Amino acid sequence: MRTLKFIAKAQQLKKDISCDFSGLVKGSKGYLQAEFSFSEEYVGCGKIAVFRNQGEEYPVRLENNNCIIPEEALTWRTFQVSVVGVREDYRIRTNYVEVRQDD
Repeated sequence: MRTLKFIAKAQQLKKDISCDFSGLVKGSKGYLQAEFSFSEEYVGCGKIAVFRNQGEEYPVRLENNNCIIPEEALTWRTFQVSVVGVREDYRIRTNYVEVRQDD
């Protein structure tokens, strides 16, 4: 299994520069995992990662700030990821970050 790491600070999502995003190949299933670190704005929130491919969105609830990236998001040369944090009185959403894959 390979882990792609992201950092969410307030409403900005970025790739973790310590993570190697090279050499990804489209069409994986159950292999790619996303791991997120969050700033204080996400304390007490339920968190969802939203993966987008060709205009379709695939939301996944985060467990311990991790999730398997849905295979539907991995069928094209690029996919995007965003995160949403929600609690009773509060909702925060980040920008989308693009991830490139090879054929």
